Amino acid sequence: MKWVVIDSIVNPETGMAFSCIITDRDLKLIIWYKANGFLFPGDELITSDLGLFINGKSEALTLCNISPFSATFWQTVFRQSRCPGNAEIKPGRCDFGGVCHVKNCPYGLA
Repeated sequence: MKWVVIDSIVNPETGMAFSCIITDRDLKLIIWYKANGFLFPGDELITSDLGLFINGKSEALTLCNISPFSATFWQTVFRQSRCPGNAEIKPGRCDFGGVCHVKNCPYGLA
């Protein structure tokens, strides 16, 4: 099965990431996963008996949940995440005031 990432959000307080994807059957889903990896818009995921491939490379991704897309839920996740990298215009540096549980900033902010 092929999935394409439409948008992604990271939550620094929980270390979780959320991606809105569309399947090859035009089904929109939200996947929740540990933010040790991060999916960017346009990334392609292929699931098969051989595992998960992201942009053609075999990758490990710790999935926690998959749910049907809900615009209300997506907006709630976005509003509750205080990661400055989730903003439409990315800042030059991270000004998150809390404890970030994401090991490597997916946005490259220091």
